[in-house]
Amino acid sequence: MQETKEEGTKSRVKLSKNVLNVIRTTMRNNIELTNIADNKANVLLSLNALMLTFLVPVIIAKFDFVIMRELGLSLAIFITTCLVTIYLAALALKPGDFRKLEKQRGAKRFASPFFFGNYHLMKAEDFEAKVNEALLNEDTVRKHIIQDLYYVGARLGQKMYIIRVAFNIFMAGIIISVLIAAATMLFVN
Repeated sequence: MQETKEEGTKSRVKLSKNVLNVIRTTMRNNIELTNIADNKANVLLSLNALMLTFLVPVIIAKFDFVIMRELGLSLAIFITTCLVTIYLAALALKPGDFRKLEKQRGAKRFASPFFFGNYHLMKAEDFEAKVNEALLNEDTVRKHIIQDLYYVGARLGQKMYIIRVAFNIFMAGIIISVLIAAATMLFVN
């Protein structure tokens, strides 16, 4: 009987370590994917800002050529594409509003004391009491960690979606601009 209790305790401790490893791995993966998403958004933002920075002075200097060749439409599409892509990239980089995310997903408020968005405005004493209260019950800790993982993953999903849309707009805008410019150059004197 004694051995069975020890084996049960050992397997329970082992399970807790496995659960902890899964949580750590998931959080590390989410953080790495968030960094990748942020880097992609930074590249889009920087690339489009640079293109606009170089394009606008050239257009101004060669305005007569642009008018003569009727390149206004293709340039307008290109500039609009750059501006929309910059906006979307900045939107992806903008910190998420988790309260808004909760409302969108119809979640009940179960404020985790382990997520900065829930405690950054708390007084130190209130934060300490909330953490101590949560740590008294293993199920409560588990619920908080699950909730934190969910919202980090949900925000990551939003970021990736916005970046995908930005890339699609960027690629489509460049292709359409080039096609219209080429057609205009071919068919207009």
